[in-house]
Amino acid sequence: MGIYSVKLGIDRGATDTRRRLTLNVLANDRLSAAIAAERVGDGMVRDPSVEYTHALSVKAVRGPRPAGAAVAAVAA
Repeated sequence: MGIYSVKLGIDRGATDTRRRLTLNVLANDRLSAAIAAERVGDGMVRDPSVEYTHALSVKAVRGPRPAGAAVAAVAA
């Protein structure tokens, strides 16, 4: 489980609007993060009947590890 920064592209029909949106998402892996961010992004577009989002990049956010992960690393 980690935090991922997902850059989304906003499209209108089959054309790229060149608008971008970046969301931080808590997920188990990069694919799950992309799916979750697209679901949230689709609800944030101006006209949901025509516009949609798609993931352009997914990167893990570096930061302090959760306490549970630190305990699991020590136990291993």
